[in-house]
Amino acid sequence: MSANEEIGILLKNIEKGLQKYSVDELNNAIVKVLSDVQVHDKTEEIQYVITIVCNYYSISQHTLKNINKRGALQEAKQIAYCLLYYNLGLTQRFIADNIFFNWQTSVANGIKRFQKSDRQLKSDKQFLEKYNILKNKLINFINEQNKQIV
Repeated sequence: MSANEEIGILLKNIEKGLQKYSVDELNNAIVKVLSDVQVHDKTEEIQYVITIVCNYYSISQHTLKNINKRGALQEAKQIAYCLLYYNLGLTQRFIADNIFFNWQTSVANGIKRFQKSDRQLKSDKQFLEKYNILKNKLINFINEQNKQIV
């Protein structure tokens, strides 16, 4: 089957989907299917990120995933968001909907904190240092996983 024929079939299927569902519903269904594939490939790494962040901050996974945290707990969540987003390549939407079960803006704000961090500010410098410590642990874990595969 040629590429043009495959595109034609895809567009017909999208048309059928839009007859039954709204654009938003169809988009959410497609995103869900794609994210299910994404999480299946990275389940161990996601769990490892949650584990190392919880161990570093001496908190439970339940506490980390709770909504409306302040101070060190909020920082722990933000570091987890950054590790999942930058190092595992997960989308903000996926992190919010499937791992932390919270608003996407929470994830976006955590990532924004990392992006706008200023090493001249003590709190930002400490945040980046903690992120780098946990990032190195994650990188070592992924490297070990890859060695086992080879």
